[in-house]
Amino acid sequence: MTLTDEAAKEGTEPVARPRWWLAPAKWWRELLIIGIGFGLYTFIQHQINVSPVPAIRHANAFLAAERWLGIDVEAPLNGALAGHPTLATVANDYYVLLHEVVTPAVILWLFLRRRAAYPYARFLLAVPTLLGFVLYYAVPVAPPRLVPGAGIVDTMAVFPGIGDYSSGPMEHTAAQFAAFPSLHFAWALWAGAMVFWLVRHWFVRALAVCYPACTGLVVLATGNHFVLDLAGGAAVTACGIGLLGLLRPVSETVALQSAPESSS
Repeated sequence: MTLTDEAAKEGTEPVARPRWWLAPAKWWRELLIIGIGFGLYTFIQHQINVSPVPAIRHANAFLAAERWLGIDVEAPLNGALAGHPTLATVANDYYVLLHEVVTPAVILWLFLRRRAAYPYARFLLAVPTLLGFVLYYAVPVAPPRLVPGAGIVDTMAVFPGIGDYSSGPMEHTAAQFAAFPSLHFAWALWAGAMVFWLVRHWFVRALAVCYPACTGLVVLATGNHFVLDLAGGAAVTACGIGLLGLLRPVSETVALQSAPESSS
């Protein structure tokens, strides 16, 4: 084959198509995925709320394990928060609302400004979320605030803010007995990690680190999660990272590392 023939052939080799789970973002596909995810979450919410008995039994087992390990910090944090009504109300509002604002905001930012990284970020969000759904259904766990004798003040009932999971319409839409794993914490880890990796400004990075740390503190102090729930949230997040490493070919470029820096 001559050099001319080789030149003519150049660029005609078939380009490997990305795996479907890392397919380039299209707005209609993303809306479909979000719709399916929301529908699944709503279905599991109603299923979880059927019987509190196994959820409270599992929660007592969690509490016993934490006491044995010496990591049962929920009661001291909750007691300190309950002594400050205004701060407790702010913490309750943080718990109810912030994940519903920050997570979609990061998704939208990735879709609009970091399109190359978006499929990877979507995968790393979807895996822990789906694993959380499975565990919610298989192993329902009551939050500390709903466990009799746990010594936890239900700040959401005593200091209601914008949303109250303990009464009213939220009582029938929130997964009251789906504390393990803490998807609040898993989603905060995901959002913080995405921003930290893709933005170079030190202040934004500092906020990215503070967000999951503050979320973990809030969910413990408000009595919505055990420390083991946070560990579960971190574990399902790690499963997403590990699964991505197994499914992604070694030769494939990691978009999270190659995405351009933020203009900030």
